[in-house]
Amino acid sequence: MQQLHLLCLGLLVLRCTLHVHGGNNVLDCCLRTSDNPIPRRIVQRYQIQLVQDGCEISANVFITVRGKRLCAPLEAPWAVRLREKLDSGSARKVPNKGN
Repeated sequence: MQQLHLLCLGLLVLRCTLHVHGGNNVLDCCLRTSDNPIPRRIVQRYQIQLVQDGCEISANVFITVRGKRLCAPLEAPWAVRLREKLDSGSARKVPNKGN
């Protein structure tokens, strides 16, 4: 009987470990955005973060030439213009990790 309890406990611990560590579906999401416009000269590319992809908020994620991720409101006029400039220039849109 004691062996059965130990076996059940071991299986429960294994299941919990696999549940926590086996998923590797960790998303690097913006938790908030800034309304401060970002200069085009420091932005290399962007991606769009969506709630449907598992993040708490939708946002523009602008990646700077130094690799920093700057989060902006999705529909802010300045952010839309910056995305359009990036799309028309040499910078490219990065596919969203959730897709």
